[in-house]
Amino acid sequence: MKINYDEYRRLAEETCQQVFSEEYSNSLGIPLPKIDFIFPDSINYKTGEYYIKIDETFRIFFNFGLLPIRYSEFQEEVRVIVRHEIEHYMCCPFDVLTHLRMLKGIIETYNTHYHHHLIDIISLAGRIANETADIIIDTKNFRRHKSETLKSEKSWIKNSSEGAVKDLPRHNKLMFLTKEIIWKEDLGLGEEDEGLRDTVESLAEKLEKGGITNKSLFTSKTIEYTHCFFKLYEQEKQYQRQKEIENAGEADQNLPQSGQPQLIPPKGASENGSQFIFQSPDKIKDTLVQFAQEASLQQFSQILSAAGISNLSEQDKQKIWFEAHNMDIIPIIERAQLGSNDHYSYPAPWRLSDPLEDLDMTLSFSTSPVIIPGITTKKWVRNSVFNSGSEKTNMNLLLIIDYSGSMGDVNNENSNIHQAILAAYGIIRYFESINKKIAVLGFSDVPRVFDWSKDYDSVREYLLHNGSGGTKFPVLEAQRLVEESRESIVSVIITDGEIQNNIEAVSYLKEYLTDGNRLYIFLQDNKSINQNYKLLIDFGGRIVKCLSAKQMRDFVLNEIE
Repeated sequence: MKINYDEYRRLAEETCQQVFSEEYSNSLGIPLPKIDFIFPDSINYKTGEYYIKIDETFRIFFNFGLLPIRYSEFQEEVRVIVRHEIEHYMCCPFDVLTHLRMLKGIIETYNTHYHHHLIDIISLAGRIANETADIIIDTKNFRRHKSETLKSEKSWIKNSSEGAVKDLPRHNKLMFLTKEIIWKEDLGLGEEDEGLRDTVESLAEKLEKGGITNKSLFTSKTIEYTHCFFKLYEQEKQYQRQKEIENAGEADQNLPQSGQPQLIPPKGASENGSQFIFQSPDKIKDTLVQFAQEASLQQFSQILSAAGISNLSEQDKQKIWFEAHNMDIIPIIERAQLGSNDHYSYPAPWRLSDPLEDLDMTLSFSTSPVIIPGITTKKWVRNSVFNSGSEKTNMNLLLIIDYSGSMGDVNNENSNIHQAILAAYGIIRYFESINKKIAVLGFSDVPRVFDWSKDYDSVREYLLHNGSGGTKFPVLEAQRLVEESRESIVSVIITDGEIQNNIEAVSYLKEYLTDGNRLYIFLQDNKSINQNYKLLIDFGGRIVKCLSAKQMRDFVLNEIE
């Protein structure tokens, strides 16, 4: 029989409008649901696919699969589904921040107690969060619309399961067993294991404690559900091993094998197991920034993946996280008089303690035909003539960061590079506030240069790289950037101190300071400050051991005071 999809669409739209207007008084603040259909070749044909997409706004999407023959039954089912998705928006998880917190609770619980099962928790977390949310909102709808919710639930279980529900693994039917106990209704699960029912009754009591729809308790309820889920999963694995022994290795196909648990899909589900589909991360950027402050960088990245936020690269996630953790600036306040810097050079004696590259043999021969090291040998010394005005201006920032292998991994909060970037973001925040130019010079075996710019977002993104290779200070690149600035500069160097061309670097930095520029060197090690670095203090450089971004911030703030 040919299905009249146009009529089903009309009835679905009419029913959605009725629920929106009569049950929620058109006060939801979201558009009417988008109606579509999926066909027999879809894996979700029996159940359909229903979710909330976050794009320019929040909007519910209904992709109906196997359709009831009677229009009245279809409309009844649409009412249940539309209430279900509205309550995801209105009740649980209610907002994206709560959804992310629920996922965090699941992943932390698994990593702390159940990681030995080697399950891909990032893929599974969205489904577990959705099951917890479904228990909450379906219970709310059951208490408001008992007969329709109960009928729909029984139909969903029947359509979603392959074979007898009572033979499914315990963790597979946990959500439905919990609803059955909370509702005190028979959902046709046929569960006779008293021990299992006692376990689920204990869970149901915890979920109802404090109010089933108490938003402040959603995360703790999700953690309780996660514990119960994995305890049942462990019981099934133990039961499987026992059955294999009894049956000489013939495993029961209904029991969990190695790998991901297979679950009956909840109503609010899509391909990624979540009731939220994220198409526009910009729409929820403030939420992501707030959540980033509650999680480590590694957690933040994992949880966004679990939520199905696929439009953000790992670098995008890192940038959001570092920005969120730098609400407090690191104010490197250095000012110079307005005017111009001119330079002149004059001959001076070259001493044996001076760098060999400073020796000018042509100048030495022109002064004396007899070369006596330290007496007749000469070098050129550059001096600044500054034509100053009466006003002062803030200096531009040259940010020089060590990206050698010893600096470590950006995602590791204990690594030097993680702390260096964290501090750099705080420093950039200050220079953005005073609208000054920034250049970045990263050094390892090969220098990485970001030329002078006020595109602060691009500067932040440019910093996000792991350490690798050796540690050669890029003197030539630093000279070029300083010359191109045309203004006085404050340079901030963050390094673990192991610079291969240390003598050459220090020699250049002495010259740099002599020209009226400023210098901060943050050394990320516990060793005593290298004697060569100490020489720079005499020329006005600030050299300090700081292992963390917090120590760097504290040093700068103490300098101001």
